[in-house]
Amino acid sequence: MSSRSLTISDLLAISGYTRDQMRGLLDAMPAYASRNTQVRVAKQYTAQDLLVVRACSQLESRYGLQRGMVAGFSDAVRSVLSGPRPVSATARLLLSFEPPEVRYVEATESVGEGLLVPLAPIFQAVDEYLLPGRAQLNWGQRELGFGPQAIGSATVAAEPVPATAQTPATVGNVEQSRRTL
Repeated sequence: MSSRSLTISDLLAISGYTRDQMRGLLDAMPAYASRNTQVRVAKQYTAQDLLVVRACSQLESRYGLQRGMVAGFSDAVRSVLSGPRPVSATARLLLSFEPPEVRYVEATESVGEGLLVPLAPIFQAVDEYLLPGRAQLNWGQRELGFGPQAIGSATVAAEPVPATAQTPATVGNVEQSRRTL
């Protein structure tokens, strides 16, 4: 993987937001609103930031939560997605509203009342963005791309020429170079 830095354009690509929508979302989220940067220098983001922004943008655009509510959950989403967690294709975020809290749950766990958000599409989108063509290794089968191949045809390999065999022209050149020494 290349070590290029992630910028606002990467956040836009992963979220599908316009620049104005993204600025509004980042300004509402406490972890991003408090970042101090130099004037005219692009802010740097991490792969974890891509996960958090993708999850928060999905909460807003797909599930219809208001931006203030999404911003209220953003720090909890960040801490849940940053901690160690078991690898699972059925993992979900459980957002409870009374009291506001975010939990990482497996499909086998008993779930109370709240919004249940599947994480596999979020992880897959970020993985595919960071590692195009290689991200599907963890999420299912992928095409190997061998292409069509002839079956039943026999090919005969040419016999290798021994390294000690020399052609007459080569022998003549070696004798010519010995005489000039």
